[in-house]
Amino acid sequence: MAKNKLPAGIIIGAVTGGILSMLDPSTRKRTAQSLSNTKQSISYYSRNPQELANRASQKADQWREIAEKIQEDIAFLSEKYEEVKSLAPELKETVQETKEAFTEEHDSATADTMPSGGSGGLPEKKMM
Repeated sequence: MAKNKLPAGIIIGAVTGGILSMLDPSTRKRTAQSLSNTKQSISYYSRNPQELANRASQKADQWREIAEKIQEDIAFLSEKYEEVKSLAPELKETVQETKEAFTEEHDSATADTMPSGGSGGLPEKKMM
């Protein structure tokens, strides 16, 4: 059986891409700065683990508040959806009544303005 070479190819490609990207001076500078900042953070928090715990707790509280707010918003929207859903039949009936009222008005107005000759203003056909 042949071995699957895909994972090895992916790793080799990633390493090669990383090495080639380091040829750019600005990329090297940003990478070095990022590594330096990470090193300082690790060093600081290893000396002050309680502050790390406090920050993690604060972030957890923030995320909890966000989740609660989202739940409240979803509940509000669900309630409004149900209200609109219950109003739909009434709205449909109102629209139908309005349509019928305008249709009746239009029919009566058209009948009033039509010449007495019948349909479309043509003279009435006389029967003998």
